[in-house]
Amino acid sequence: MPIEIGGNQPKVTFLQPAKVFTWPKLLSPSLSDLFFLFITAWLFLVSPVGWQRLLLDADTALHIRVGQYVLSTGTVPHQDLFSFGKPGQAWYAFEWLSETMYAAAYNLAGLKGVALLGGVLVSLYVTVLLKYTVWKGASGLFALVVMLMATTGASIHFHARPHLVTMLFLAIALWIMEHHRRRGGRLIWTLVPLTALWANFHGGFFIFFALLGLRVLGCAAEAWFWPEIRSERRREAVLLACLAAACALASLANPYGLGLHRHILELLSSPWTMKNVSEFKSPSFRTEELYTAMLLLFAGLACITSLIRKRNLVEPLWIVFLAYCSLTSVRHTTIFLLVASPVIAVELSAWWASLAAGQPKTSLLRMFNDVSQQLATGLAGTSLFIPLIVAGLALAPGIRWPDAFPEGWVPVPFVEANAGRLANRRVFTSDQIADYMIFRNYPRQQVFFDSRHNYYGEKIGDEYLALSQGGPEWKNLLDKYAFDLILCPADAPIASLVRAAGGWHVVDSNGKYILFERDGKS
Repeated sequence: MPIEIGGNQPKVTFLQPAKVFTWPKLLSPSLSDLFFLFITAWLFLVSPVGWQRLLLDADTALHIRVGQYVLSTGTVPHQDLFSFGKPGQAWYAFEWLSETMYAAAYNLAGLKGVALLGGVLVSLYVTVLLKYTVWKGASGLFALVVMLMATTGASIHFHARPHLVTMLFLAIALWIMEHHRRRGGRLIWTLVPLTALWANFHGGFFIFFALLGLRVLGCAAEAWFWPEIRSERRREAVLLACLAAACALASLANPYGLGLHRHILELLSSPWTMKNVSEFKSPSFRTEELYTAMLLLFAGLACITSLIRKRNLVEPLWIVFLAYCSLTSVRHTTIFLLVASPVIAVELSAWWASLAAGQPKTSLLRMFNDVSQQLATGLAGTSLFIPLIVAGLALAPGIRWPDAFPEGWVPVPFVEANAGRLANRRVFTSDQIADYMIFRNYPRQQVFFDSRHNYYGEKIGDEYLALSQGGPEWKNLLDKYAFDLILCPADAPIASLVRAAGGWHVVDSNGKYILFERDGKS
């Protein structure tokens, strides 16, 4: 049945997918299944960076190692495993299920398995979002264009890390919430077990509660301002409030109970993290990806007036909230694009359809609109083609899979060449290199400071920065923690200070990185 997009705007109808699925249809790829193949090829097969882009963040290495600990011991850690700077204290492996998943992929197929799993999660969440956008009422061409732009903007976070699960789960949650508004039914309650899983995969389940709370507020506001829909919106607000309570209880089904929630709140409110960790800083609009995100941010804000005219206050609240979040922290840019892009595509489709209304069938406006609507029908289908694509990628010869972590933040060949020397030693190095050292040498390797910034806290975090930047107390800190080795860029301030002060000698250097050893510690 066609869905009408009304309000005070001209009524527009879009063809909706047929609801009857047969085996021939399941075996015949839809256009959205082909879109999955296109996204995979575009991002990972023909891109110069290829599958390596998924491994450019050394946090992936640490996640694999944590997952391997869970798989080997059958337990989720509650105390620190990796630090000599703050050993044995309470620690929350709050992404343990994702880490176990990545570790299982690594144990099965090495870094190929990790890259394939990460790539499939990326392509799957983008494809689900496209299907949702078309189901929501966008015409095909606008849905494709907006989705490609959103994918470009979000690609800054396309790393094989637990947050990719949040991207997929959030796309599914948005679809389920909108499905309930339009068609009712009990499907909405599947969000309860989804939340229980989500709380073990990634701390991003908190954004779901934020959006769910704003949806309750939006429903209540719609009931207040428009009497003709008051009864319907009140019922929705009450049901969603009950759902939120049920999901909150479900989120306690994790190894840490309520402690997980306290830990995530501490992480999100940590002044040191906000000030010093790049992902928590405001975006710098200097790249193609962030320029694209900025364009979609403006487009999302421009949709607010039209949405209010259609008696929709939920999506304007989402857009304003996430626009603010994305301008204060670059890590929220991807969430904004995920939530706002379907709204933008639907509004652009309605605007174009209103321009084409009443035009002759032979006009460019009308032909473009007709083609776009027909394309939407093909994009809405589902088949078994995606699992076949994944199997084909896993088995096909000739694909260039990563066999080592790429050099980026970590000088991987340099660390590998000195892996034996680094093991069982107290090494001062960057958090990213420390992540890789844990992956490479644990349990022999303990580190001073790694990417679990919130675990170490402000005091050790400031000491780490003082050492990295050559602060006045650098020498005392080297003695305080009894460092044996220093691995740093050759042009780092600490390298110049150590050379000048003496007491250390160079044991290896490749021009970009240098490894110092304390005299008498060979």
